[in-house]
Amino acid sequence: MRFLITFFLTISLTYFFAQDSLKITYYNLLNFPSSQQDRVDTLKKILDFIHPDIFVVNELTSFNGGALIKNNVLNYGSSNYFQSALYFNGPDTDNLLFYNQNKFELYSQQQIPTQLRDISEYVLYHKNQLGIANDTSFIYIYSIHLKAGSSSSNEELRRQEAETFKQFLVNNNRNKRLIIGGDFNFYYHTEPACQEILYGQNIDLIDPINQMGNWHNNSFYKNVHTQSTRSATGGYAGGAYGGMDDRFDIIFTSTDVMDGSSGIEYIADTYIAYGQDGSYFNQSINSTNNSQVPQDIARALFYMSDHLPVSLMFSMNPPLSTLTSKNKNNNVKFINSTKTLVLDFKRVEKSKIIIYDLTGKIVYCYRFDNQKQIEIELLLLPKGFYIADCLLQNGRINHKFIIE
Repeated sequence: MRFLITFFLTISLTYFFAQDSLKITYYNLLNFPSSQQDRVDTLKKILDFIHPDIFVVNELTSFNGGALIKNNVLNYGSSNYFQSALYFNGPDTDNLLFYNQNKFELYSQQQIPTQLRDISEYVLYHKNQLGIANDTSFIYIYSIHLKAGSSSSNEELRRQEAETFKQFLVNNNRNKRLIIGGDFNFYYHTEPACQEILYGQNIDLIDPINQMGNWHNNSFYKNVHTQSTRSATGGYAGGAYGGMDDRFDIIFTSTDVMDGSSGIEYIADTYIAYGQDGSYFNQSINSTNNSQVPQDIARALFYMSDHLPVSLMFSMNPPLSTLTSKNKNNNVKFINSTKTLVLDFKRVEKSKIIIYDLTGKIVYCYRFDNQKQIEIELLLLPKGFYIADCLLQNGRINHKFIIE
């Protein structure tokens, strides 16, 4: 039987199996929910503009603050897309994660105590991934708020907190699929705490935009500064002022996230500090017309917090290590040419055939009932390497092939 991958089928499969572009946003909310009602409306305006799939916050002061974000901001009106992790009332201000429950499930969470504030671990998985590759790639998300201050004693406290965190990763075998963000209070990348976050305990982390440097009051980094949104007093809940001159808010990833080798991949050029167009060195974020966000959003950013929200986007793909795993199932023989891929079974089989390119993108998927031989035309696929993943009644087998 010959199955032609027609234009219609190709479009349908691309739509059905398209890899999600997923957005995670970190935001220091500055003692939320101080000045409660106005801040809820202001935060809603900002998040309606950003549209995160995962929202992670620092400086939450109460369970009520988390409930306001979930019920009055993210799930405002009739929508009920967002769920939150459990709120832990730790020392000082707290973290919390919110996630689109249509796309993610929270698998576990725990607190990592430090000398000042807890660091929070949230383990999620992407729902659309289950059943495609028979593998669940957990995403390990961390919310961090290190000690503030420029003195040597504060730098040392930050270093100790960073070391506690990296030791936790080692002790719990966390070295892949890591997204680590928050308010690090680093003034320059060579300070010991930042070096510990980047390289400590033999677990390297990456700045996706490669903007390590001496950020404090340095106009060279004006495009990546995230604090302070106010040049003078003003806005909700007090906070710091002096204009945009520090890069405190950063998202780091593990190295595999940058190359997509473990099932999660950073989407290039999606890292952004909202409202930062490089025009506000030592100025308020709404001091001139903002070229990156509408002016009403710039005004909301000014009032909401003394920090800017930072986001990046990523996609979830089946990891190649799973797809290319060896299987001793000899009930199928693969025969491929530049035009066709033939699967020749020893007996009649029910099967599901999925073909991936080497980025993990699904380019073909079909279920077959009671077939002894399947022939798939490859005419519409571009040249390159591919993996055919064959799910059988009693196992699975993978086959790597090339179209020249």
